[in-house]
Amino acid sequence: MSDVIAGRIALLEPLARGASGSLWRAVDRRFDAVCAAKVMRQRDGAEVLRFVREQAAGGIGAHPHLLPPYTWVAEDDTIVLVMPLVHGGTLASAVADHGPLSPSLVAHLLRQLLDALAAMHAARWVHRDVKPANLLLDSTGLGAPRLLLADFGIALHESDIRLTETGLVHGTPGFMAPEALEGDTGSAAQDVWAAGACALEALDPRTPRERSEPARALDRLERALRGSADPSAAGLGALLRSLLAADPARRPGAAEARDMIPSDLGPVEQWSRSASGARFAVHDRIAADDGRAEVPLEGPGSLAGAAPGLHERLDARSAAQSAPAVSGAPAVSGAPAASAAPSPAPAPSTSAAGTPPAPTVRARWEDATTTERVVEAPTAEDPRPAPSRRRLGLGVLLLVLALLCLLGAAGLAWTALT
Repeated sequence: MSDVIAGRIALLEPLARGASGSLWRAVDRRFDAVCAAKVMRQRDGAEVLRFVREQAAGGIGAHPHLLPPYTWVAEDDTIVLVMPLVHGGTLASAVADHGPLSPSLVAHLLRQLLDALAAMHAARWVHRDVKPANLLLDSTGLGAPRLLLADFGIALHESDIRLTETGLVHGTPGFMAPEALEGDTGSAAQDVWAAGACALEALDPRTPRERSEPARALDRLERALRGSADPSAAGLGALLRSLLAADPARRPGAAEARDMIPSDLGPVEQWSRSASGARFAVHDRIAADDGRAEVPLEGPGSLAGAAPGLHERLDARSAAQSAPAVSGAPAVSGAPAASAAPSPAPAPSTSAAGTPPAPTVRARWEDATTTERVVEAPTAEDPRPAPSRRRLGLGVLLLVLALLCLLGAAGLAWTALT
């Protein structure tokens, strides 16, 4: 039996485990579709929730190379970030399987990454943790690879308050710009540097125990491209030198760097290869087909028609309850009564003396239960006594009775004394 979080996300099987939580294949019961669920403790998820709230409020919108959570749920001390399930693994796992990639393939992947960063930076977000393990690949087989930037756990918005914390830096060693290692709180130029470092990693994978130093990045680049006959090698080398510049001011923006890479590299079978010349393939690394539909990579928008969201359901109920009631139809218990237009007044009847009766003033209001009430208040010519007059007469009568009682008591006292 699978665990169900907040009555919505049913966990099926674990896929990976990291420092901030575990990744699961799961089912979003709202859509009855398979998704990916990152399960975290609240103390680990506080910064991620800030980004999720921003996405829910509009954020940067849908993008073909960004994979932010489309929703989150919480129960007790557990937070679950929910996103589409990507089957092709990560760039890190692809390089581990295939070895160094060809410059043309790296250029293709780098263009997609820069496109994702350009969208984030235009929305005033800085990712701050761009690395191969956060670059997911769709399972396209031998087709053109599709990259998606994920994991916004330490993303920072331009409007966020930035506090200086001694000795604390954000990011992953080997993919942090030189200024980030010195305590800079985050800038778009650091994401650009990290994108260049990811491309360099795909060209020249490091051994697991080696930690790359920013000062050595250009030396690695020269070694990786030396003697390459790939038609993209020269252009890619020049672009990476600018992305990996030590001075942030000398780095191009993500959009500018993206536009330096041709969008059409020719037939995919010519350039989608490893450095050894073998065809590059992104196969399904999960391969768990139980007949369920999956949340599309673009998000659950196409599935939303079958299961409206909470706000849509509440809006629909509110609209239905606030609609004007049909004349003669019974009122719905608890439903707000709509203020109808005043009905035309009936023609005044004539009294025996030939003069019409005094007009009646009609007052209308709605109480806390929104039930309409009508009160008829008499005018000055109304022969009926007003409520205030009745209360005044009753008060005078009581006062007279009290005086009579007082006089009677005084008489009895005088008789007793005499």
